[in-house]
Amino acid sequence: MASQPVITLGQYQKHFLTEKSCYEYLFKMKWPEGFRCFKCGHDTCYAITTRSYPFYECKHCGYQTTLTAGTIFEKTRTDITLWFAAIYLAVQDGSVSTAFIANELEISYQTAWMMMRKIRQALANPKCIAHAPKLSEI
Repeated sequence: MASQPVITLGQYQKHFLTEKSCYEYLFKMKWPEGFRCFKCGHDTCYAITTRSYPFYECKHCGYQTTLTAGTIFEKTRTDITLWFAAIYLAVQDGSVSTAFIANELEISYQTAWMMMRKIRQALANPKCIAHAPKLSEI
C-alpha cells in the first residue's frame, strides 16, 4: 500500500508554481525569525531588486547574500521552480529516476542528474527535514 503524499499536487501547485512563491518559501527556510546577517548578526537589510533573483544587503555591515547561498540551489542556472518541482517529485516517490525527472521537467539528463544528486544528499540530512516549515506556516 502506498504511503500518503507529504503534500498533495494541489497543495504543491497552490504554493510553488511561481518564482516569487518559491523565493518566499526559501526566505522562511533561511531566516525563520526574519533576516539575520551571517557576518554581524544584524536583523535589517536592503532588498536589492535590480537582479533577477532576491539579493540582500545588511544595513549594518554591508554583507551581501542571496537566498540560495549555502543551499543546494547555490550557483544554479536552473529555474528555481524546476528545482521545487524536482524536489516535489523526489519526495513523493523516493525511487523516482533521473530519467523520469529529465523527461517530466523537460531538462537535460545531466541537469536532472546534478539536481537529483543534490536533492538526495539534502534529504539524507536529518536537519533538512526537521527545519522545513509546514505548508500551514507559509
